[in-house]
Amino acid sequence: MSLSIAKIAVLSASLLALTAASSAPVAPGNRKAYCRGEVSAMYGTKPIYVTTGKLLRGKGGTTHVDGTVDKGNEGIKKFSCRYDARGRFIDVMALTSDGE
Repeated sequence: MSLSIAKIAVLSASLLALTAASSAPVAPGNRKAYCRGEVSAMYGTKPIYVTTGKLLRGKGGTTHVDGTVDKGNEGIKKFSCRYDARGRFIDVMALTSDGE
């Protein structure tokens, strides 16, 4: 069975949405650390290379944590970890283009 890259991307996005929707809330004091773990997995690096800023409040009770990850030769990448109004992790949104 052969899957195209587009199908794999759709399946991955669906799995991420399902995981985020069913995940337990993350306590406000743990959201920065949780974010570092998610970012390090996403970028294939260690959490020590991830720097996070303050937990910021958005509209409707949502929160987010902005930060950077040092990818060595690939440079510094900016991101935002997003949480819904219940404190459940939504996703990591890349804020730096990879040139693709």
